[in-house]
Amino acid sequence: MSQWQPQQSAGDGARTPPDAAQGPREDGGPAAASPPTSSSGPREPGGPPPADDARAARSSALRRRGVLAALLAGVLVLVGGLVIIEQLPTRYSTKSTISFAPRSQPNVSADVIELVANKYAVVATSTTSVASAARAASVTRKDLRDALSVSVAANTANLDISVTLPDANEAATAANTVATVVSRAAADDQLIAGEITARADPVAAQLQPSRSLLRVVTVAAALLVVGWVLFAARQISRRAGRTR
Repeated sequence: MSQWQPQQSAGDGARTPPDAAQGPREDGGPAAASPPTSSSGPREPGGPPPADDARAARSSALRRRGVLAALLAGVLVLVGGLVIIEQLPTRYSTKSTISFAPRSQPNVSADVIELVANKYAVVATSTTSVASAARAASVTRKDLRDALSVSVAANTANLDISVTLPDANEAATAANTVATVVSRAAADDQLIAGEITARADPVAAQLQPSRSLLRVVTVAAALLVVGWVLFAARQISRRAGRTR
């Protein structure tokens, strides 16, 4: 005679044992529970998650590209600057100096001598002086007027006559000719006398613009570009590393 036994429903909190869910084994024993699986895939113990590995690899690749871009930009700036410097027109600057001093009155003040020196600065740039120097240097008056610079040093009675031309010999000849014209004009001055104390020398002519200075500026600009590109690449790689 069968006995009736109450059954527990799912609502009563009954659970199906894990072994029962797997079903009986072939040998009749209880079924073994299967190990839990992870949807994210296998991972080494203690290692970073795969997503972190991807971000690290992307950040490292960006840094390498940034270094290459910085080096390339620096080389382009350096090479381009050096090529431009070599293609600049070469000009030579020469200078003659006339010094003025009292002729017979030792009590003449320095301010008066400086004032007179400024008067002869106007003589140096006059049409007569420019025409004479242009003939001597075999250049046009227009070119010489553009290349001529006259100044009186502060607190002195020295008149500096500078000429900058593509040829050093022509520049020196023009500067010396202008200085000679001014010295002759000062010969009739009763107050002061003018003497050429330094003649222009083509060997000592200064190259304009200064190639060495331009090269230094070019190297500094190239280094600045390299530093800026590296900084930008580092910021980009950091942002990429924080992106999830």
